[in-house]
Amino acid sequence: MLNENGYVIGNSVMAAGLIGLGRSSGASLAEMGLRPVLSADDLRLAGATAATAAIMASAAVAHPRTRALLRDERARDAPRALIRQRVLIRFPLGTAMFEEVVFRGVLPRLLARSEKTGDLLSTALFGLWHVIPTARVLRGNPIGRRAASSARAVAAGSVAAAAAGHALVWARRTSGSVVLPWLLHSIFNITSYLAGVVAWRFHDRKPRYGSR
Repeated sequence: MLNENGYVIGNSVMAAGLIGLGRSSGASLAEMGLRPVLSADDLRLAGATAATAAIMASAAVAHPRTRALLRDERARDAPRALIRQRVLIRFPLGTAMFEEVVFRGVLPRLLARSEKTGDLLSTALFGLWHVIPTARVLRGNPIGRRAASSARAVAAGSVAAAAAGHALVWARRTSGSVVLPWLLHSIFNITSYLAGVVAWRFHDRKPRYGSR
């Protein structure tokens, strides 16, 4: 639990530092998307995303082949208190909020005056940011472990992260705030993790024939 809390606190400090750097460079909070703006359309999109993610996760858990892909070691044998901490704090605040503030908020404004150029550069950095996490996730999956040493597999995961980041840029620019992409990012992370928890429950309860 200490590492979990340290992760959240460390990322929060880094985000605050980057916000300060952005302000010192002359960027306003509005220019960095750091406004609590959320319209009715944004809420509907977030709700539809949550429903879609839940349906897709349920379908993945229901099928044995896709269920095996969800078995991330981080989701195995986690006590309920740790699961709650991750779902309510680590993923929405330590990961999603940090990354949205940094990659969809501050960095685009710091990297370039042009929104389009800043967004493209920040999206590329977002993909690079996920190189190590992608390799870690692959190593923590019974199936993905075989591909963990493959640079191609890690690169594919990072490209997928960059593509997701590009979609979150759209949400940021459409809503005028990092709040909507933060919600969407949080929904994806939380749903993926909970699907992994359920996938391990199925696996651990499966009868092992021949055992006593």
